Amino acid sequence: MKKSICILILTFLFVSFTKAEWVPTGDMSAGNTDVVRAITGDENGNLFASSWARGVYRSTNGGVSWEFSGLTGKRVSCLSIAPDGTVYGLSMTQDLSYIHRSTDNGLTWTDVFAGSFPLNYAGGGEIVYPEDGSIIAAFSVTVGPTIGNVSTFVFKSTDSGNNWNQTQVIGAGFVGGMIITDDNRILLGTSLGGVVYSSNNGLNFQNFTTFPPIFIRTILKDELNTIYVGDAYGLNRSTDNGLTFTDIGHHSSGIGMRTACVSSEGELFVSMDSRDVFYSDDKGNNWTLINEGLPEGTYFLKLSAAGGRIYGGTNNKGVMVFDIPTNLISQNQIASEFELKQNYPNPFNPSTKLEFRIPESEFVSLKIYDALGKEIKTLVNETRPAGRYSVSFDGSGFQSGVYFYKIEAGDFVEVRKMILVK
Repeated sequence: MKKSICILILTFLFVSFTKAEWVPTGDMSAGNTDVVRAITGDENGNLFASSWARGVYRSTNGGVSWEFSGLTGKRVSCLSIAPDGTVYGLSMTQDLSYIHRSTDNGLTWTDVFAGSFPLNYAGGGEIVYPEDGSIIAAFSVTVGPTIGNVSTFVFKSTDSGNNWNQTQVIGAGFVGGMIITDDNRILLGTSLGGVVYSSNNGLNFQNFTTFPPIFIRTILKDELNTIYVGDAYGLNRSTDNGLTFTDIGHHSSGIGMRTACVSSEGELFVSMDSRDVFYSDDKGNNWTLINEGLPEGTYFLKLSAAGGRIYGGTNNKGVMVFDIPTNLISQNQIASEFELKQNYPNPFNPSTKLEFRIPESEFVSLKIYDALGKEIKTLVNETRPAGRYSVSFDGSGFQSGVYFYKIEAGDFVEVRKMILVK
């Protein structure tokens, strides 16, 4: 009887191994020629991406499809999701700089700040959320008399973004990333003064003397509190909360770095001015070139990690996505029980990720079945040590439909459904 039920349940699924390559997400605007300078997402498949001078688009299924969210015509340079799920954005015109807020997952937006900055040709900024519940926004403003004379304006809100007070003007050029360290300092990158920091939740900033005062592209931090400061040519790593740094940009060969991100598991992704994209799964000690799937003439303006995937905002093709090319998520994180998680994203197009956990060494079988219960692919068929694992798939070339995947590990057997939508 159980066997019959199992055969009845295993009625749908058709996928193949995901190639380690960039693939397009769903189209944003008609023609999908969007210039995407800002993108952010959460673990539930919600994504927000700006199409330059068109507005913001959102996806609730990990990029399978997009819908227009709002801020029509705005040049949005930063999108950020607060711990409470509120979405914030920074944008500018030649005369105004804005802070936008959405409290309903992008259905509507409110301008919570509009500052008058005449003849402003600068752009870019960052938002962080200190532990005291405040919000810190930093954005670049042309202060004249020449276009290149740029300062960073810092604003703080202590009432959930309803009101904003200017705390400091930092005369050091453009914003180049902002993070909060493990000891609650705010590190802010600048284009002319290196890194500055605040130890009082953004009220004022001072020079960060352990890093040279050079051009800063970005600042990152992983969940193990490793800090990465990206200068013009690559990343520099600190494992002691910023006391010392090691240059890990040896892949650059003198080529400028454009953008970078770090996943929740510590994998690094770096996009260069040459259009080359590099990946590291060992904190930057070694790098792998991952240009596969990137169209000719396309490069990344923004990289962002969300839901176990890497999303890239491009100069002409909207958003592309890359599944992290590893089966083992974390060798050091031991599971406390057997688990087969729901694939992410779901629905998906064209790729998705399956994650499972085993609390002890077991022979693991993970198989895919078609609509008739026929085995299509054996993905895992070997003994694995205890830990968390992930396998990615690409449904390109296959029909839309509802599918299933099955795991067997010792006495543990479970089946889950997944949906391919094109």
